[in-house]
Amino acid sequence: MTKHYNEADLLETYYMQPSEATAIVEHVNECNECQDRYRRLAQKLRDGASCSSEKPATFWSRQRLMIMRRVDNVRERSERNGRTFRVAAAAMLAFVLGGAVVYKSVEPALKAPAVVISQQAAAPAVTTTDDLQVPRDPWQSDELKDFGSVVQWESWVPESDPAASSL
Repeated sequence: MTKHYNEADLLETYYMQPSEATAIVEHVNECNECQDRYRRLAQKLRDGASCSSEKPATFWSRQRLMIMRRVDNVRERSERNGRTFRVAAAAMLAFVLGGAVVYKSVEPALKAPAVVISQQAAAPAVTTTDDLQVPRDPWQSDELKDFGSVVQWESWVPESDPAASSL
């Protein structure tokens, strides 16, 4: 009883080196059953190779529409990304320039020597005949002389009261 080959084994002979397939080819040449299988397999391969690849016009128009949609979507997305990039670049430039301007305006103040303010003893007031100068006692001013008879608050406070002298 000889071994018969199935379609998978016979299909392998198409992809084998001729030296490797000699045993199978010899068996197919002698066995009628395997020859019939081999002929059916060869017919299937020829039919598959001669398959018509013609597509209807609707197929190609649908393909064209799908491709054009993708192209338009990519173009729109790239324009949107370009616009976003330009706005971000302008904002960054404004931020950097604003920082540089602020830095340059603060820089001279940082380099200026520190000014030390010392308290000095108050110099005695020089008396002049200037009308804008306020006298030592506000009740002695010309504007309040008219009201002196109405309000004489100094007469209410006794001269010996220490709290009155601190006011």
